[in-house]
Amino acid sequence: MYFVVKSRRCAKCVRRSNMKTFIRVLAVSLVITFGTATLSQATQVIHRSIEQLGQQSSLVVRGKVTGVRSFWNDKHTKIFTETEITVDQSYKGDQPPAILILQLGGVVDNVKVNVAGALQWRADEEVLVFLEPYTNGAFQVSGFSQGKFNIVRDPRTNQPYIERPSQDGVELVGGATPDALKRASRVEKMPLERFIDQALGRK
Repeated sequence: MYFVVKSRRCAKCVRRSNMKTFIRVLAVSLVITFGTATLSQATQVIHRSIEQLGQQSSLVVRGKVTGVRSFWNDKHTKIFTETEITVDQSYKGDQPPAILILQLGGVVDNVKVNVAGALQWRADEEVLVFLEPYTNGAFQVSGFSQGKFNIVRDPRTNQPYIERPSQDGVELVGGATPDALKRASRVEKMPLERFIDQALGRK
């Protein structure tokens, strides 16, 4: 059984003590249940175009997910998920052999913290990520979850294409009409190099 916390942006969790779990949450919307939880609201994120992602990110790399783990922070007040990516190619910035990406949320010690719209990671999935420095040498995905793209390959030619993962739990805001923002959240399947050219303004 999990003790589940869902919030719009952040949560603070304290470990089970004397057979009870005390969960403190700072958020606008809060739902706490045992075993299951429902959340009607989404995390609001300022929309970034593909070009803005390219301009505002300090690192743009392609690679494979080689590890995912969740852990408490040093003060034992938050749970983070750390994703390791082995870098195959860098399109912007230096090319390290591997990078670490941090995001809020995860499962530790039977405490599960869910952040609406947070990214999901699978071992061995190939991804293109737009990144910004975070802390202690780790990175965060640019635009909350907008800067991650899945890479799929043509079974005959092995040519890489990009697809944007689901944006469920994310509400894009930023001046355009709701319909325009909804369309902007979808990225059609596109050859990887053409997508990179567009994002980085390459001719």
